[in-house]
Amino acid sequence: MSNPNQLVYLPLGGAGEIGMNMYLYGFGPEKDRDWIVVDCGVSFGDMSSSPGIDLVMPDIEFIHEIVGRVKAIFITHAHEDHIGALGRLWPQMRAPIYAPAFTASIARRKMSECGYSDSVIHEAAWDTPIEAGPFAVSFMHVTHSIPDPAMLLIETAAGRIVHTGDFKLDPAPILGKATDMARLEKLGDEGVLALMCDSTNIFDPGSAGGEQPLRAPLEKLIREAKGAVAATTFASNVARLKTLAESAQAAGRSVVVAGRAMSRMIQTALETGAIDSFPTLVNDDMAGSIPADNLFYLITGSQGEGRAALARIANKTHPFISMREGDLVLFSSKTIPGNEKEVYRLYNLLSEQGVNVVDSDMEHIHVSGHACVEEIKTIHKALRPQTVVPLHGEHRHLLEHVRRATEWGAPNAVLAPNGTMVDLTTAYIAGHAETGRTYLDGETLVGATDGVIRARLKMARGGHVLVSVCIDEVGDLFADPQVTCEGAPNDVGGDAPLDELISLRLDAAITSASKREKRNDDALEDLVRRVARKVCSETWGKKPVVTAHITRLEAE
Repeated sequence: MSNPNQLVYLPLGGAGEIGMNMYLYGFGPEKDRDWIVVDCGVSFGDMSSSPGIDLVMPDIEFIHEIVGRVKAIFITHAHEDHIGALGRLWPQMRAPIYAPAFTASIARRKMSECGYSDSVIHEAAWDTPIEAGPFAVSFMHVTHSIPDPAMLLIETAAGRIVHTGDFKLDPAPILGKATDMARLEKLGDEGVLALMCDSTNIFDPGSAGGEQPLRAPLEKLIREAKGAVAATTFASNVARLKTLAESAQAAGRSVVVAGRAMSRMIQTALETGAIDSFPTLVNDDMAGSIPADNLFYLITGSQGEGRAALARIANKTHPFISMREGDLVLFSSKTIPGNEKEVYRLYNLLSEQGVNVVDSDMEHIHVSGHACVEEIKTIHKALRPQTVVPLHGEHRHLLEHVRRATEWGAPNAVLAPNGTMVDLTTAYIAGHAETGRTYLDGETLVGATDGVIRARLKMARGGHVLVSVCIDEVGDLFADPQVTCEGAPNDVGGDAPLDELISLRLDAAITSASKREKRNDDALEDLVRRVARKVCSETWGKKPVVTAHITRLEAE
């Protein structure tokens, strides 16, 4: 018999990977279940796995099956891996969106950029339940590395869920309020059915550390620097931007912001009251008139992004800013796994120019925005949930978190990677849903099974050969086959270039083909592909993608 008070959890992204967060909660019997969505994030494409792709988003085919029963979307904070897909995927969900002030402002921009009205976005008050069908959801203060991060309290007739979002326990945050541990302990006393908890730093002992202690080492480095100083961090880390700018101002330097994303974040934080002040800024086109030892740049590009300000500075293509021998660049950030190659390339480009580079491995100039083991344990001990479900982490993170939760006394700890539906009322796996990826290719959404990425990877590995063949009605050649090779060497060590070798072999193959093959365009296309790939394999050692065009001219 179907349980009318069944409460289920289903991750579509972010569980078993870092990024692309999207989590669903459902309440009621299976065929008549109401749902809410928590977060709608992206990850980013890379040339090794998804060449040419800008953004990677969750595949929300499951949501198509429950259209009309999604009661609301709740966004925990405004990092791209939690909000970046909102404008692209909202049309397939059509539900009201709730978020605190700063996050709501970023959400409005996401919707506007995709051509949708921001009227569906509602600014949520802190610690005030929002009714969404059978759910009552409250935003609670936590600390992270962006203004207005939230932990969600989700209340249902089946019990309470606490969804941490990304968090750490900073007792004296520069922005916002510290986590109300007394309230969490009270919730634990009253009973928490399930804790859905950030697992990013589950392998890191101790605590992440607060923002305040960074001020002294940053100010010392900036004050002692002889030339210009630049610092890069995540554009969304407004607390760090404020610390850096104030440290530079205290050292007598003028502050220049280089990067639209960073400027927008600072402006949004001021407009929404996330910060009440920020040091006076100098336009980047005026930097040339200020002595180098009085200059401080806040620049985007801490992850090696090719179009960001730091990459342009390192490549000497920035229109206003240049770094010279003896200048200093501070990387006040952590390199996201997978970005090491791009970041180290910047290190080396700057080093070759005599620019000094200092990162968090060398000086105490960065702290993580995610809780480490002791902070995660503190949340567990305060809430004392019946069931723990780790999220936001690779599979190894989730597995380690399950082990730790059991060690810390949780009656149930469930490993639930993307697509795993968990019945939170019983702590059992209730089923599975197909999950995958949706790619933003230019301005078009492409499914993982559409073949676009697979074909692009094949071309990236083996190049592309285009063959055009013009024949008469019986299949005899009118002219030599025309061959164009892309991504292939011209000189393959033979008596002629590769395209000519392919053309000559095709001429012979088509001439000697059977009458039946010559009269069938499909058979001729197959012959052309096979011959072209064989020539490439024999002479070049690779089998490229081959496209064959057959043009048959009929007699009048």
